[in-house]
Amino acid sequence: MTRVHQKTVAIIGAGRLGGAFGRLLATAGYRIVAVTARTRRSASAAARFIGAGEPMTDVARAAAGAAIVFITTPDRVIRAVCERIVRGGGLSLGTLVLHASGAQIRELLDAAREAGAKRAVIHPLQSVPSREQGVVNLPGSYFRIEADPGSLRRVRALVRALGGSELVLPRWKSDPQSAALYHAGAVAASNYLVTLLDFAVRHFQVLGADRRQSLQALLPLVRGTLANLERLGIPQALTGPIARGDVQTVAGHVAALQRRAPELLDLYRLLARQTAPLAQEQGGLTDQVAKELLHILRREPA
Repeated sequence: MTRVHQKTVAIIGAGRLGGAFGRLLATAGYRIVAVTARTRRSASAAARFIGAGEPMTDVARAAAGAAIVFITTPDRVIRAVCERIVRGGGLSLGTLVLHASGAQIRELLDAAREAGAKRAVIHPLQSVPSREQGVVNLPGSYFRIEADPGSLRRVRALVRALGGSELVLPRWKSDPQSAALYHAGAVAASNYLVTLLDFAVRHFQVLGADRRQSLQALLPLVRGTLANLERLGIPQALTGPIARGDVQTVAGHVAALQRRAPELLDLYRLLARQTAPLAQEQGGLTDQVAKELLHILRREPA
């Protein structure tokens, strides 16, 4: 039987993301009826943060009271948790079961489909370091969504309730490769930004600068670049020597790195080579100058 109260929600695994989802959905008018965690104490803490929901450790009983079931556990246990819910009789016809893994597709929820439920994925393109910060960060974010036929409208409504927008992916296929490509892009923008800033800081450390102060010195530059990206987009936000076709400056970078910080040179060259086509697209770099730059950036044979 399809549940009558279509806006009742169970949060299975109410950690950072699940807790933030629960609070935002509750604020938007959804009724959080159950919250689970590995211990009753953790579930109670999550329910207090959300401001609603009966704290539980029994995932099947929690799911049985809801029309919408979010499984926001670690990726490695999503399938097993879904199967536990099904074995415990926690799903019925028309229940919407979702996970929030960017690197996975609906097939982790196949047990739910076999029980007559609908499967979906909602993944935010956002960093959620804590429940509190998730509530701040998630509104305004884009989400990848994927849903079984007949449930897309409900999933889009959930994204709107979270304050998000749908990322349109016309060539998406519900296969592991599509999910991996999408997730790799998200990792590049978030995780590798940290790596890139560490790379930048290490240049200053070669000159004796303090790591923390170097980061603080670079952050205003990063914020300005992000503002330019938001206002102008790619490639128009690109500035610097490659955008200007300043071959001499780039050659100076390479020479200094070779002499003072050879461990940084390979990544510098790689990033510079990836930047040259953007500069050409922007219009500030001629084909001839691009060839000169690429020659300078070519790695010498060992």
